[in-house]
Amino acid sequence: MKRTFVSVTLAAAILLGACGGESSLPEATGKASISAINAVKTAPEVAFLIEKRRLGTAAYTRATSATPFDDLSYTFNFELFYSGETEIRNLASVSQDIVKDTDYIFVLTGTLADASVLVWETPEREFTGTETFFEARFAHTADSLGSVDYYFAAPGVAPAADNAVGTLAFGDVLTLGDFEAGDYVLTITAAGMPGDVLYQSATTTFVAATQYIMSSFDGDASTFAPIIARAIVSGTGSAGGSLRMPDANYPATVEFVNGSLAIGTVDIYEDALLTSQLVAGHAYKDISAEFELAAGDNPVLYTPTTLLSPVLIDDTLNFALGTRGRAVAYGPADNLEIKAYLPDRRSVESQAGLQFFNAVTNFGLINVYVVETGTTIVGKVAIRPAIPGGFVVQVIGLKPGSFDIYVTQFGETDILAGPVRIDVERGDVLEGMIFDTVDPATLEINFFPNNP
Repeated sequence: MKRTFVSVTLAAAILLGACGGESSLPEATGKASISAINAVKTAPEVAFLIEKRRLGTAAYTRATSATPFDDLSYTFNFELFYSGETEIRNLASVSQDIVKDTDYIFVLTGTLADASVLVWETPEREFTGTETFFEARFAHTADSLGSVDYYFAAPGVAPAADNAVGTLAFGDVLTLGDFEAGDYVLTITAAGMPGDVLYQSATTTFVAATQYIMSSFDGDASTFAPIIARAIVSGTGSAGGSLRMPDANYPATVEFVNGSLAIGTVDIYEDALLTSQLVAGHAYKDISAEFELAAGDNPVLYTPTTLLSPVLIDDTLNFALGTRGRAVAYGPADNLEIKAYLPDRRSVESQAGLQFFNAVTNFGLINVYVVETGTTIVGKVAIRPAIPGGFVVQVIGLKPGSFDIYVTQFGETDILAGPVRIDVERGDVLEGMIFDTVDPATLEINFFPNNP
């Protein structure tokens, strides 16, 4: 082993030199709060760093937790891996002098290919916990909107020229101070036109002794609403939590998929008396149109086609306001049920997205392999192993190219389905489902409309 020695004389000289003069390095006098928001609609989770130290990650419309840092000067970075690449891409950087007792929020905006950073700052607020009010700030990060007016009032108070909280252009943030805890509605209208409502939130409850920053964002394919908003908890010690504020004018929707080989062809009703039919002749592997859902529990009943008995499934659906859900009839004949989930429909610039629902009952756990076209799965590791029936897998990120998909039973090498060929580019969104077949030794992979 090579050893390095430093003479006692040299070490003493270094020590004396270090003690003989004052340091030229800046010294901190206090701390500030640092966090970030991801406002890039086509971004996956992005990393937020101070210099080269990661402070957290944030998905679209979400924030990182707040981190205390010394009041010095730093370069802040947003970084991301693109699928198929080996180097991390730096999306945007900004240098900032940090002042103690200040709350800083760094907002990534634009697109991944042309990102920029907004910096919002406000004095830190310390609550005792006995307050009956909260602090509200209002921000505009919806790329599709120009200048707009914001209104923030109790439910039932209509926007009027004299009660706007302010006019905001893209990137603006307003600090208005304190509001009593309780229920409020956020409304956004065209600037100077209180009757031209572009967005109106559902009633949202705000708690006392909390700092909120309410920001608008562009909607994506997971909702029909063009604008969405979140009330992000900010300030010292915040964990990056937020209140979802969906547009009250855009209800949840659901599409039905018949994923049960055993259930046969069915009709679907939305009332216990079986008088209001939603879907007729719903055959195995069919996918329906999208239907609006009322808030709360919505009855859903399945019967054999043209017969009102027996009721094969009697269940309810409850999706959050503004979401686009999917309900899958699933299971063997003696255990039929609905599996409900929210597909991830959002296009992402850095990858193609592939998502599967496992509707299989003929086998136990299954493996999904995605390999480059022309290769086999021999010696390969499943990209999603041990998937249980009735389960939707996390989105698989793919680089541009051509791939083959295979399915095997967990712990086995016999191919149950595949190869199924897909050709993808970054930004593609593919949603599929794995079905049983009448041949108990095989499975089938199908993609939803608008997929390959």
